[in-house]
Amino acid sequence: MTTFWRKTKLAAVASVCLAISSFAAPAAAEIPQVDGKLWVESTTEQKQAYLVGVVNLLAVSQALREKRGTADASDPMARYLAAADTQSIAQIQARLDSYYANSANLSVPVLGALWRASVAAR
Repeated sequence: MTTFWRKTKLAAVASVCLAISSFAAPAAAEIPQVDGKLWVESTTEQKQAYLVGVVNLLAVSQALREKRGTADASDPMARYLAAADTQSIAQIQARLDSYYANSANLSVPVLGALWRASVAAR
């Protein structure tokens, strides 16, 4: 193998290693807890995107449980989905906005507030 090809391969390997290490850095960043403080600072679009993501994640997980035969209508995931089926994303957002209007609730994570405002309230 010629020196040119060795240098080219070495440069390619170094480039790949550098690229991989640059992707790893953001993963180490702290992900903030989505609580009332972050909720009230978010835009309507961000709030609704978060809720759509949560509902989709729960729906996929529930579908997998059903496929495996481990789904239970009384488990929390099924209860979240049942509550989401009876409300629009905008209605859920309005309930959470109302819940977080009380500043004493700002430290409550959004999933906990969602449970209190939409699931337990049913």
